Formats: sequence, structure tokens, C-alpha cells
Amino acid sequence: MIKTSDSDNSSAISVRHLTVSYGPVPALLDISVDIEPGQLVGVIGPNGSGKSTFIKSILGFVKPDHGTVQLFGEKDINTAGRIAYVPQRGSVDWDYPITVREVAAMGRYSKRRWWQNLRRKDYQMADEALEKVRMSDFAKRQIGQLSGGQQQRVFMARALAQDAEVLLLDEPFAGVDAATERAILNVLTETRDQGKTVVVVHHDLATAAEYFDRLLLLKQRLFAYGPPERVLDPKLLCDVYEGNLKVFADLADTKS
Repeated sequence: MIKTSDSDNSSAISVRHLTVSYGPVPALLDISVDIEPGQLVGVIGPNGSGKSTFIKSILGFVKPDHGTVQLFGEKDINTAGRIAYVPQRGSVDWDYPITVREVAAMGRYSKRRWWQNLRRKDYQMADEALEKVRMSDFAKRQIGQLSGGQQQRVFMARALAQDAEVLLLDEPFAGVDAATERAILNVLTETRDQGKTVVVVHHDLATAAEYFDRLLLLKQRLFAYGPPERVLDPKLLCDVYEGNLKVFADLADTKS
């Protein structure tokens, strides 16, 4: 459930004092942040730092111990159709007997009443989304017959077909080839340019500055949120990641 808070009305996503735990293990501790509309935001941090939990808290998939999440600056909003989600590939049943076109069209069900069938316009939008991610030629294929990168493109198409105001993606670049990564990035950039808000869990620090307008650095707590040049501070990254990895040295060289 999306709850109200004393958030900034101009924010697309406003989080206040968000605390989430799994049993005795804390996942997020006192997170407060405002994400502006029309931004492409990367969520970075070490493994187990709470990145996926942050996304799932915005979606309402996990119940917080404390704190609030508010979207669009509105109270008690019905978010159906206004938020699209692309999960990690590992959470999807790829053996399910459904075609690529049917998966893309699933994004349109949030725009219909539960008793209504999809219309011709809905399938047109699904087809347009598949065209954007270069998967039109695979429309009749069962999703389990695709490569990992192709599967990721199909779920991107489902999110695009939904025509949501906010897109949340959990590691969409993980395990895909370079061509798919570039295709996904192009789609995310185009979506941002349409004034929509895109939040992406991302693990590759080497590409973070190139890909995103803002970065959100998590390790249970929020360590930084802002432009990449500020968040990707080598000293800050070493503190958060507890080590001086090569990518941090490279970043330091670029600042010198």
C-alpha cells in the first residue's frame, strides 16, 4: 500500500524514514529521499545493500517496519497502470506457455477493468513496444525459447506497453549482451525524455556515470543521492564498498 507522508509535492517518488527488515536482519534503515520527475536514476550499492528491497518497497511488495512512500504527491492514490515494473530474470517462470506478444500485451491489462478484454488498440501498443525493443520478429515465440537478453527485452516491452508514469527496473542489464544493453539503455533514455521517471537497480559502477542522470547509493542506509560526479566519489565508494577496487582508482584518475 502506498502511504502518505510530508513529502515534496513536486516529487515523483518521495520516501520518508523507510525502514525494512527481514526477521532480525535489517535491509533498509531510515531512508529518506525525493526522486524528481523526468529523471533516469540508478540505484547502486554492494550486494545485499537493500537495492531490490528499495524497489519493492516503492511497489508495495514488502511492508515497511517504519516510514512512508508517496507517489506523485497525492494521497491514497490508485497506482494501477501508473507504475511499471521489470523484475530480475531469475524471478520469472520462463516455462509458462505464453508468447512474446502476449507478454507485451499484459502491460495493457492495468488499463482495463477486470472483466474487460483487451482491445485492438491495446495490441497495437504492445506491437509498438516490441518494435521499440527490436523483438517484433519473435512475437509468436514462446518466451522460454528466447535468450536471456531477448527475454529482458520482452519484459521491457511489457513495461512500455503499460505507458506508466514511473518505471522501476531490477538489474535489467544483468547477464545481457552488449547489443541488448545498449538497446535497453536507448529505450530508458527515450522514456525519460518523454518526462517519465525511471529508477534502475544497477551493479556496474564503470557505466553508472554514463547511463544515469542521478545515482542513489545504498548500503542499508542512504549514503548519497545526486549527480553521478558527486555520488561516485572514490573515498565515499571505498567506505561503502569497504575496499579500494580498481574501478575506484580509475574514477580517481579521471578526477585528477
